[in-house]
Amino acid sequence: MRIEDIRKHQQTFLEREKIRKNPVFFTVQEIEIKVNPGVFPPATDSRLLAANIQVSPTTRTLDLTTGSGIFSVIAGLQGANGIAVDINPEAVKNAEENFLRHNVVMKAIRSDLFDKVPSEQFDQIFVNGPFFEGDIHDPLDYACYGARTFLDRLFRRTKSYLKPSGKMLIVLSEWSDLEYFEDCIKKNELKSSLRDTRKSDDGERKYMLYDVQIT
Repeated sequence: MRIEDIRKHQQTFLEREKIRKNPVFFTVQEIEIKVNPGVFPPATDSRLLAANIQVSPTTRTLDLTTGSGIFSVIAGLQGANGIAVDINPEAVKNAEENFLRHNVVMKAIRSDLFDKVPSEQFDQIFVNGPFFEGDIHDPLDYACYGARTFLDRLFRRTKSYLKPSGKMLIVLSEWSDLEYFEDCIKKNELKSSLRDTRKSDDGERKYMLYDVQIT
């Protein structure tokens, strides 16, 4: 699929989500998640990251793009505890609702990446950010647009919030600016390795999951 077609597909999906009026339910890793209006639903990239979450009761997690809270719910059901973050206030409320539904020990806060996260180092950080460049007009736009700025701000502060032995799990797509991603990694004295990949159900789009660690 051409990049122009992928962008059009993403824009159509995004505009449809902006006018959705009712909650929808998704099952990810055999866990049912409620996704309220105004919150971006889990897709192939989310399922890729979700399938790779492996934590223990001693793991402290930071879910930087929580959306409906699916990553934190999965980690919480494995015994971990931590903080879930989203810039979208509707997502924060939605995540809190799903934490209560699944009885997990997670706290959701509204924050632009690390801005309002308490000073702490985490064992694992989960990230599923935007893949495209584009203007932000609505909270849902943050899920798709502003990729370069997102990566700049993310990796600039990663070392302050990730334990030396910890790792960040971050999803990218085949149309992400992978060269820019690697440049940001090196500039901030981090290292990355490809962990897993997954294609969309129609086989047209490929997503990659990377481990990021401190060098």
